[in-house]
This record gives sequence, structure tokens and C-alpha cells, in this order.
Amino acid sequence: MKMAPAKNIDDHIALFPASTQVLLKQIKATVKKAAPDAEEAISYGIPTFKLNGNLVHFAGYKNHIGFYPGAAGIEAFKKELSVYKGAKGSVQFPLGKPLPLTLITRIVKFRVKQNLEKANIKKTVAAGPVKKDKVMAYMRKLKHPLKVEMETVRKIIKGVDKKISERIKWKAPSYHYNGTDMVTFNAWAEKNIHLVFHHPAIVKIKSSLLQGDYKDRRMMYFNSMKEVRAGKKELQRIMKELIEKIRK
Repeated sequence: MKMAPAKNIDDHIALFPASTQVLLKQIKATVKKAAPDAEEAISYGIPTFKLNGNLVHFAGYKNHIGFYPGAAGIEAFKKELSVYKGAKGSVQFPLGKPLPLTLITRIVKFRVKQNLEKANIKKTVAAGPVKKDKVMAYMRKLKHPLKVEMETVRKIIKGVDKKISERIKWKAPSYHYNGTDMVTFNAWAEKNIHLVFHHPAIVKIKSSLLQGDYKDRRMMYFNSMKEVRAGKKELQRIMKELIEKIRK
């Protein structure tokens, strides 16, 4: 089927019969849900989602739906995708059959992690040598199942105030305000992101994110990127309030 140029994803979908449109809309919705921060675009003449570069592409054809997560995306799920026709960086989902939406979700989330990790590496290189930055060197070597989520939490904390600095304390990234310790990662907790707020003033701050009934500290946990995003504003509020108490 020869396709006319499309200006956006919906234009591309509108080129096809109703039955094919249903499948294309399902893929679009699935990608948007799995990568809510990704931007819609047309690249290489087909629907594309971008997040720190191209994330995935998809397109309608006469007999199939093409899905393009790149060579790494195909390789990571080659066993599950072996039932479909495909190539090094693409797979064909035949028309007339249900789409493997759960599998597509997993592939998209895999690609999100890939692109975020690449973006962090590029920023590190652009910032110059990292030999003297102990925290950056620590993060480069860290093997943690939620490493990308941990990087996101780092950015949230550092972005609260220019006077917040990070260093290694208790063998993990730690944050202080003008030399006053505030919060440290517990990097040994591999099932979640575990923050230890160890400035005594934290006990005066009320939040559903702060856990524990200790005399001088509180704990905070994130189990996924979804939870990190949902808790971003509250974490920022807690940090700002703690800084205000430190200033007094």
C-alpha cells in the first residue's frame, strides 16, 4: 500500500481501513502509557515516539503492522518475538490477529531505560572528566536494578536548591546543604530506592512519603519510575521545608 506523507501519527492512522486503524490506535495508546514522557513525531515517514532520541517507530501496511524498537529491543525479546516475522530492528504483527500489547509495553519500557541511560552518559561526558567526581564514578560502577530511577531521584534532589551538594557518605550518594547533612541513599536496598533522611529536623515534617517513627530520622521508598514521578513534587516540598528548618 503506497502511503501519502503524514504530518502526524493520527494522519498516518487515518490512511488505513477501519480494522487496521483499530490496531494502530492500540499501539499508539500502549506506547503512550508505557512512555508517558515521550513525544509524538513522524520520522523516516512513519509514526515515531521520541525520548532522548528515537524510542520506537510503528506503521501500517497492507498485511501487517510494523513495529520498530531497534536492534537492541528486538534482541532483548527475541524469544517472545520468534513467532513473528521480523528483521534485525523490526517485527511484523499480522492483521486480523490480536496485538501482543503486554509484550509491546515491556519492549517500550526497556527502550525507555536504554535511552535514559544513554542520555545520562552523554551528560556525564559533556560535563568533562569524571575522575574527580566521586559520586559520578560511584554511579557509573553501580549495579542496581533501579539505577535509572535512582538517577532521576538524584536530579530531583539536586534541583531543589543550588546550595545542595552531593558526596559519598556511608558508601552511597549523600546530600548536604552548606555542609549540613540532609539525606543519603541506602544503596544496599535492591528491591527499591531507599532514602534515609538523617537530619533531626525531618521528624517535624509531615508527609505520607516519610516512614518510620525514629527520634532523629525518617525513611522514604520508591519502587518504580511511576512512583518517583508521582512523588516528585512532594519530595521537592520536603527538601525545601527541611532546608528552611536548617536555615533557622
